[in-house]
Amino acid sequence: MLPSSLLPLLLLLIPSLGSEIDDTWRQFLETPPEEAVTRAEALTSRADTIAASLSSSPLNINLEDIDVVCSGGGNYDAFYMGVHMILDRVAANKGWNIHRHAGVSAGGMMPMEIALKSESTTLKSHLSYGVLSAQFADKYSGFLEASYLEDHHWRIMADWQTHTYADTLPSLDGSIIVGTSCLQPLPTLVLIDSWTAENDQATHAFMSTGTYIEMYDGSPCTDGGMTTGPKMTPLFQDEARPQLIVDLMATGFPSDMVYKVDLDQYEELIKIGMDEMEQFLESGTTEREAIITLCEIGEVDGFECSSQNRK
Repeated sequence: MLPSSLLPLLLLLIPSLGSEIDDTWRQFLETPPEEAVTRAEALTSRADTIAASLSSSPLNINLEDIDVVCSGGGNYDAFYMGVHMILDRVAANKGWNIHRHAGVSAGGMMPMEIALKSESTTLKSHLSYGVLSAQFADKYSGFLEASYLEDHHWRIMADWQTHTYADTLPSLDGSIIVGTSCLQPLPTLVLIDSWTAENDQATHAFMSTGTYIEMYDGSPCTDGGMTTGPKMTPLFQDEARPQLIVDLMATGFPSDMVYKVDLDQYEELIKIGMDEMEQFLESGTTEREAIITLCEIGEVDGFECSSQNRK
């Protein structure tokens, strides 16, 4: 998200944004706008159709018992949403078990959101942010403004979801893991695998994995991508089972999408995520090189998969 070195400049350059956009975002979290709901319904129907076809056919890949790891990548998380929408349905139909999810930055945030709030609510919220960005387009005119606003609005969402879903948070323990980079005193990867509303722990954990600065457990922390290797993938070092790796940075979509949401673009990337997951299950390959890969037991080499390094 937003580099900490830019914060002083940001505070000088960002004009007074007022409360209207914040109030609208809060309203969208409670009641998504019609456009977001309509698009979410169409995407859900598309995923249902693809998954039904896959579930009735022999597949090249068996993901019967896996963990899932997702890289950082800002709003490229739309791709992960598409991947999830296919994988989750096929897994349910075939009786596959997805045991744990790990990620940093957006790749940690979105799996946490889906597990906490449901796919439907998460999908509508992210599409709603595209509606918000279009409705207040003048507020998102540059990198600094757009980066600041999304970070600010994710803080609002983090607080909202912690308190709205407080009773559900403990069910994520051990299965949803996010990585953050904390000064101890040097940047050190901290993996967070427990969740509670007490003392707003879940709010701080959620933000610490993908923001410029957040205090967590007494330490200043920043984006987890800093301490998880060049691909920003916090692979499970215990190698308890194969790991499906999703590399958001391989989407090939415009770089400004990382910090700025265009609704049509975001929806298109969700569809591409669905299509790439469909192709991966059918053939073990993807159109975009190594955007989805399977790291087998014994292939973890730090934060990379040795089988991918050989290619």
